Amino acid sequence: MHRLMAFSLADGDSVYRGVALAFTVWMLIWVPIVLWAYGPQNFLWLCNLAQFVLLYALWRGDSLAASSQAGVVVLVGFVWTLDFTAGLMSGGRLAVVTVYMFNPDLPLLARATSVYHIWLPVLTLWLVWRLGYDRRGPWLQSGIGAFALLGTLALTEPERNINWVWSPFGVEQVWAHDPVYVLLLLVVYPVVLYLPGHWLVKTVLRWLSRPRST
Repeated sequence: MHRLMAFSLADGDSVYRGVALAFTVWMLIWVPIVLWAYGPQNFLWLCNLAQFVLLYALWRGDSLAASSQAGVVVLVGFVWTLDFTAGLMSGGRLAVVTVYMFNPDLPLLARATSVYHIWLPVLTLWLVWRLGYDRRGPWLQSGIGAFALLGTLALTEPERNINWVWSPFGVEQVWAHDPVYVLLLLVVYPVVLYLPGHWLVKTVLRWLSRPRST
């Protein structure tokens, strides 16, 4: 697959090459803004980390890497978009996941870059449709997610609540010691996020592959 995609990129596949170049430009803009506004710890968010994996998948034509992120990106993007829409309609009062988008203390430019949650699911679905969906994706994502969660515990402050490892949905975690709780999340995240997300992706891909009646 890697050889086929490398050949395609070099041999005039203008659509794929254009998408890869456009996403690379986006990353070159987005990364400095995040570093300026939030610092490198913010890249440990699963959706932020996913962008680096997808960038690799685009340029390498790696269906497994793309498939590993598809579930998280599509499911979280769908929830994020609904939550953000509710926040816009309520002046921020109904926002839960996207409450930070309505925080005037955060730079507007940095908040604006978070709208990638709206369009990245479309790009990801197109990529796994183009490269093919690899059913091993959730297993790789479980490993990447474990790296992110353990890194969050070791490298971030509780008040940042990255990946919700300190306060799930803003509710203080008092049920277990932090390391024990994060180890529990290594099981919970695949069950409530990675697997449902990948089931959603497979459902969408099956729908896209259905023959259309004329």
